[in-house]
Amino acid sequence: MSSRIQKAVIPIAGYGTRLFPATKAVPKALFPIIAQDGIAKPIIQLIIEEALTAGVEEVCLVAQPQQVEPIADYFSGTVADAIREKAELAAQADRLEEIGERLHFAIQAEPEGFGHAIYCAKDFAAGEPVMILLGDHLYISESSVSCAKQLVDVYTQVGQSVTSLDLCHESELSLNGIVHGSPSTESPRGFTLAQISEKPTVEFAQEHLRVEGIPEKQYLCNFGIDLLNPLLFDILDYNYRHQIVTHGEIQLRDAMSEVIKREGMYGYRVAGQRYDTGNPQDLLKTVNAFGLQGPYQSVLI
Repeated sequence: MSSRIQKAVIPIAGYGTRLFPATKAVPKALFPIIAQDGIAKPIIQLIIEEALTAGVEEVCLVAQPQQVEPIADYFSGTVADAIREKAELAAQADRLEEIGERLHFAIQAEPEGFGHAIYCAKDFAAGEPVMILLGDHLYISESSVSCAKQLVDVYTQVGQSVTSLDLCHESELSLNGIVHGSPSTESPRGFTLAQISEKPTVEFAQEHLRVEGIPEKQYLCNFGIDLLNPLLFDILDYNYRHQIVTHGEIQLRDAMSEVIKREGMYGYRVAGQRYDTGNPQDLLKTVNAFGLQGPYQSVLI
């Protein structure tokens, strides 16, 4: 087993119902964002590039069958001759082809949960640790080190699975996986985890998920990037075969809780911001946030 994180899994198999009818015209993963470099790129490219900044070499998209062709076509070197005639555009086309050579697909024919989506990529993982990124979240680092690279650096230091963390208010508990743990002596941003609970009630969180040093009515929640050891897929396999579900679905967080029990897990508060693109309101916030980071900030202010 490699100790380096060389593979990333990104689930994109949702129907995009919250962005319908636009998703009837184009898969949600291909919705455009003006990136920080001022170039228009689809959401999935930005997520893949986030992984590549951390040393990932291969990426598996967990997709519905009908999503594969348009995304594979996008990440190909097939462009009009007029594009190739312009050096700056030819460079972008070459970049797409380069990403396409690293790309794999796993099929999730029916949506059975986030954990099931990751389980569909078990053959791709092939006994190696993997980086898992949400298929509709983008990230802006608060330092020169990308959010994903921050996690990889921590993974190398602690030698165990690492999940990225953020703070959320009590009112957002129903939207997040919430962790409990104790502050690490190694880093002011680190935590030794004891428990993960998927979308807990306020009552449960108040009793079981309060963390020392975290302000009142705030909790440590999942930020959206996980670096997980191969044990994860053994647990997901067991949960799938025995239909161990939460909220009617195979949950990644349930499997991560079992990883904590068996071999431990580290949590790290990333120096950065996460942005959702899964619904119209948050997509608009994301577009504006990226615009304020790039060459068009004067237009948006």
